[in-house]
Amino acid sequence: MTTPVVLRSEPDITDSFEPFQERLAETISWCLRAVKLGPLATALRTMAFVPPPALPWPETVRAVAEARLKTLGRSWRRTLDPLGGGELLIHLPRHVGSSGGAGEASGGYFDAHDLPPWDTWVSWLEEPQRAYLVCWVPPEAMEVVAAGMAVAGESLAWLASTANPVQGRLKRASGESHPLREAR
Repeated sequence: MTTPVVLRSEPDITDSFEPFQERLAETISWCLRAVKLGPLATALRTMAFVPPPALPWPETVRAVAEARLKTLGRSWRRTLDPLGGGELLIHLPRHVGSSGGAGEASGGYFDAHDLPPWDTWVSWLEEPQRAYLVCWVPPEAMEVVAAGMAVAGESLAWLASTANPVQGRLKRASGESHPLREAR
């Protein structure tokens, strides 16, 4: 299987995978704190990180990540597990088959457009045939995410179950043979 070509990404992973790893670690650190604050549907939608309207996806993801990092400051730590016990999910926002049903099925974890909570956003990737958002799913959300995915059509998928430019790099960077668990 050939690794898909990245045309554009946020953060930029053209020359180094480190920006993705940093962003993932920041996301995990923030979300592991946030899930303790209340229901998943609201705890992972910090109002200070609300995505700015009418920006292209890469700039939107960057704005959310910068707001999250500013709030985290220096008080965050990496988890020993490169995925913090969670999984990586992709959301194809331009997918025609998006039903919007994931929101109800997941108890509000996904919104009316099958979009995961913005606190979980890690990266935006554009390949020749598709563009998608990479999100981190906390262990506490696995069950509701699976319920949402069951009705979302093809707009949502586990990163580990798709051909993508991230999976192999993450495996090599972590030094583990299988840091991305198989799709559930």
